[in-house]
Amino acid sequence: MDWSVKDIQTVLDTYEGMGPIVAISLPFLEAFFPILPLFAIVAGNAAAFGLWPGFIYTWIGACSGSIATFWLVRKLGKKWTAKLFKYKSIEKTSHWFEKHGFSVLFFLRCLPFSPSSLINIMAGISSLPFHTYFWATVLGKSVMIFILSFIGYDLPKLIHEPWKLVFITAFVVALWFIGKKVERHYLVHPK
Repeated sequence: MDWSVKDIQTVLDTYEGMGPIVAISLPFLEAFFPILPLFAIVAGNAAAFGLWPGFIYTWIGACSGSIATFWLVRKLGKKWTAKLFKYKSIEKTSHWFEKHGFSVLFFLRCLPFSPSSLINIMAGISSLPFHTYFWATVLGKSVMIFILSFIGYDLPKLIHEPWKLVFITAFVVALWFIGKKVERHYLVHPK
């Protein structure tokens, strides 16, 4: 089927008419079903709702889905976690998450094509503190989703105005420093 600009605009108009519930639900479901194309969801939200509303809706859905997956594994997965630790690679990965904490999780969350569902499961299996997981997820996903939203919202402008890439890079660095400060706070004042 050949898609014209008019056909794509019709799909986006229909999508926009469904409201924020769909815009939040799709990235939430992607946390459980990684087969869903996150880039297409993020770009669709940005195109249908605008850069900032599309970003916020996607971010809420993606963070909520990741946190829900983490808690399901952490709370309901205790019985099968012991069975999984028979496998040395899973035990090593779990300890790796515990040892590197915020930094590695934040970095993985910033990458658009990292295996988000697997990260949620491995973090849930580990004894990584929830606050570390929460802040790394919320901040890291904000970076990744903003970048994808920014790209999806207006790709031609980005190509003609490369200075915007400098802004994106500065944003990533600032969030990393904020995350490290939050992590230090929790190391000094553990909950």
